[in-house]
Amino acid sequence: MITMINAAITNNYLKDIIFEVKDYLDDGKDVPENLFVRLVKELGVSSLLIPGVIEDETLNFEILVSDDDEKNVLPLFCDYGEFVDYYGDEPEFDPIPNNIEFYVDLLRDNGFDGLIINPANEDLFMGSDLLFEIPFSLNVEIKDNFEGYGPDKLLDIAQGVTNDSLVEFMRNDGDSFEALMIELTKANLLNVIVSDEDLSKYAVDGVISVRDSGDFTLCTTGDDESQFGILFTAKDAITQTIDDESGLHYYYQLAMFDDFMKFILQSDMDGIIINPGMDDYLISREYLLEAYGGLDYGNPSFKNAIAYAFLL
Repeated sequence: MITMINAAITNNYLKDIIFEVKDYLDDGKDVPENLFVRLVKELGVSSLLIPGVIEDETLNFEILVSDDDEKNVLPLFCDYGEFVDYYGDEPEFDPIPNNIEFYVDLLRDNGFDGLIINPANEDLFMGSDLLFEIPFSLNVEIKDNFEGYGPDKLLDIAQGVTNDSLVEFMRNDGDSFEALMIELTKANLLNVIVSDEDLSKYAVDGVISVRDSGDFTLCTTGDDESQFGILFTAKDAITQTIDDESGLHYYYQLAMFDDFMKFILQSDMDGIIINPGMDDYLISREYLLEAYGGLDYGNPSFKNAIAYAFLL
């Protein structure tokens, strides 16, 4: 079933890893390297909540002070439930989301001693000295003066994509992760957006601009327990999959795989399925995390693709 994405901050994968890490720490054991690497990767794609108030575009936030007044730490929360467990139903602070790099910068700029995640429950303390050594950022340089393809060119490309090489790889049971990543770096893939509203009224020559229609909503597939992003190798694969009787309106976009992968990971989703209902080729979250930041998927020519959707 194709659904609209739930954008709530959950970080379920991060919480599971924190539980595992805490088991080792509580037993006085060293955390295995592979588990620590998983923790770092999940932190790198997580959006954590800080208790604060924004006034005049300035974030005023709370810090926690140890009983001996020697340590100042930032309290962070994986989700709203963890936030309420600590502050109660009527907190004086708002839960404000930011990424881990933002919080590491706060530690560095203010001389704090570290951060504590989920202080009400399975809390995990990470010291500043450790966090300063972890390369969370991908350090990707983007040339802001590069214009990229315009909407007409993007539509042209979207209408013509077939990705024959990738389809052949998937249908021949290709199981090499490295080979799959190479195929994905070469592919121009498509994703689907969905709306309760008919957005065709905003279309000009088959193109809808996000500036006219407002934010796009991504289509996903799954159930109550799991949720996957979906990509397609060609326009025909989309039209064979979408539910014409749902009452919803569907449109498609060119998808930059690196941006799409980042969005799926940051949304705490379980992976990506290519051509659902046809090939059903699954790339699990574990493999996406392994690939994230490891290969250069980006093509600056497609930097504007996220701003346009096309009529099916």
